[in-house]
Amino acid sequence: MKTHPVAHLTHGPATSRIDGIAKVTGRADYSADAVPEGLAHAVLVGATIARGKIASIDTAAALAAPGVLAVLTHANAPKMKKAAAFPLGASGHRRRPFLDEEIHYRGQHIAAVVAVSLEAARHGASLVRVTYRDETPPAATLATGDVQRMASMGFMAKALSEDTQRGEPDSALASAPLVIEAVYTTPRHYHAAMEPHATLAWWEGEDRLSVREGSQWVDGAQDVLANWFGLKRDDVRLISSFVGGGFGSRVNIYPHAAIAAMASRVVGRPVKLVLSRSQVFLAVGNRPATRQRLRLGADAQGKLSALIHETANETSRDALYGEPGSRSSHATYAVANYRAENSVAELDISPPGWMRAPGEAPGSFAVESALDELAAKAGTDPLALRLLNHVDSDPHSGKPWSSRKLKEAYAAGAEAIGWSRRSAEPRSRREGHEWIGLGMATASYPTRSFPSEARVGVSREGRVFVESRGVDIGQGTYTAMAIVAAEVLGVSPSLVDVRLGDTRYPRSAMAGGSMLSQSLGDAVHGAAVELREKLLDLARRTKGSSLQGKERAALGVRDGRVVSLDAPTVGLDFAAVVSTQGEAGLSVTYHSLPTMVSRIIGSKAFTSAAGVRVQTAGDSSIHSWGAQFAEVAVDEELGIIRVRRMVGAFDCGRILNPKTARSQMIGGMTMGLGMALLEAGHVDPRTAQLVNGDLGEYLVPVHADVPEIEVLFVGEPDPSNALGIKSVGEIGITGVAAAIANAVYNATGRRLRELPLQLRTS
Repeated sequence: MKTHPVAHLTHGPATSRIDGIAKVTGRADYSADAVPEGLAHAVLVGATIARGKIASIDTAAALAAPGVLAVLTHANAPKMKKAAAFPLGASGHRRRPFLDEEIHYRGQHIAAVVAVSLEAARHGASLVRVTYRDETPPAATLATGDVQRMASMGFMAKALSEDTQRGEPDSALASAPLVIEAVYTTPRHYHAAMEPHATLAWWEGEDRLSVREGSQWVDGAQDVLANWFGLKRDDVRLISSFVGGGFGSRVNIYPHAAIAAMASRVVGRPVKLVLSRSQVFLAVGNRPATRQRLRLGADAQGKLSALIHETANETSRDALYGEPGSRSSHATYAVANYRAENSVAELDISPPGWMRAPGEAPGSFAVESALDELAAKAGTDPLALRLLNHVDSDPHSGKPWSSRKLKEAYAAGAEAIGWSRRSAEPRSRREGHEWIGLGMATASYPTRSFPSEARVGVSREGRVFVESRGVDIGQGTYTAMAIVAAEVLGVSPSLVDVRLGDTRYPRSAMAGGSMLSQSLGDAVHGAAVELREKLLDLARRTKGSSLQGKERAALGVRDGRVVSLDAPTVGLDFAAVVSTQGEAGLSVTYHSLPTMVSRIIGSKAFTSAAGVRVQTAGDSSIHSWGAQFAEVAVDEELGIIRVRRMVGAFDCGRILNPKTARSQMIGGMTMGLGMALLEAGHVDPRTAQLVNGDLGEYLVPVHADVPEIEVLFVGEPDPSNALGIKSVGEIGITGVAAAIANAVYNATGRRLRELPLQLRTS
């Protein structure tokens, strides 16, 4: 196995966010915050049917309203060019906005009113009158859709299906002493990030476009905008300095951004378009509903011999999207006979998309619930069953794990939650009106990487700076990259200026798939190492300095100075090193291209999935691992499930910043709590109307719902990369819903296989 020398054998310093003060004082500059001179506002009008055609759009009253500058529809909007959707590009929809009179889903953008104020634009939008024709009853839910195997839907669908098989699962299942067969369902989940999606666009002449857009993938968004408007990529500037939460909804760029840019060109002013909360529910992707059939075969003790995982999920007729639950089952346990089949039902709905741990989040609910059912049938402790099926190398690829401290995570989490107190018999512990139970589940997420570049330098004043198009969506990129540069250059992270999210900087990985910290971190680390060597070389060549002529090996960096290692008080400040060379500053740009493909295809590696290095691309299989534990109290008379404690123990390699990593895990576990008990999009099957498309009725956890959460890190530096780190952002949600469902079973003896978990009278 190829390994990298890991420079640090311990976790990084627990560091407060270097951007934290700016955020809490309102100085952080989000996409909708700017108010340029001459600003106009755009408000969208959505379709009120799910399938049919526009017969007419009457915009006369809107155009006559005070302050209205323009109304854009398919009849008068400038035509746009095509842009590739994932995995070939970053367009969130295959269809361009205002393309024609066709309606593909309820809420589809069919008009935009542009006015001198937000109030005028809203009023104008209320005056637009639309009639329809050829309306067709929609296929609106997974239960009413025609389910098809993705592998049968063409080359691209087959490539994305993730269907796989090893061994002979059917015959192994038929001969297994113990068999579990069950169906698990999850509903639609919608994005509810703190910052609504917003775009501010303006033009300089006819061929230079600037856009402020909260993005998880700045390179991808720039490329799509250039393609949509027929521009050179370098003539599109995208700025995404701060992002108020992404969770997958900002990986792609969506039609509202195109409409803002289109409107700006039409009215000749900067245009701001902010989606309402109800529009966010329909416009930026969502986790689709899934139905998963699990079949497990095992010996009498619970040792797995077969596992068959079949997933079906909703998708849109407008864009194929798969949510393979098998991502949580194909490599976690030792099972020689395995099959995964993934299917979709094409519906008249807005295109689904990524949401934290796509595939793994719903998949882990099904797999880890089924494992708990197997443990009960075998009369085995659920934790013991997982240890029995622990695997020491990747059963799917056959490669060794880069590192795997899963057993240590089981042990640490079990001790913290008090697993030894758990009764094997359900309905054994009662406190007042409530039954008490403990449950657990395995958590996992792969570690992939993506091409990245970073510029690291020292200004004439001696300040270290880092520049990249990578973004901070709340996970702490500003602070993490400061830590990486600071460790190499011997300064405090507080003395590093990190500049992110602007296409004027070097290219970067997306902040998605838990790839950014490792991908961009490698580039920052590489640039910082090269910069350090330049500083040392310049210092020893500076005439008249105390370091002149010293051997390179005798020099180091400390506290913003190049120093003599045998006499650290002797040295030159970084500013002195730079200024004596007559330089305005000194910088190095480092390119991290993790695959041969990414080196061959050049810029396309930064704007498509072609540059991704998957977890098994090298000599080892790289994953983060964890164990989720939950304690619940269940009042059956009132039908209330209350989570009293949660413990998550994780192996994510070296932790760059334990403070923000812990915050990431708490956020993920809280999101898993919402998935387990609260979140569900409810749809009227007759009209495809989302009936709870706002935060008043789409329930997410609030402070009163969230119990004590304990996060433990048990990993060690991973040898797969120089920083020793693995994925962090998404593993926190995986396994949580199953751990809670399994705790409910332990408390009540009732097996709940549908999310959100609800106690129903039988």
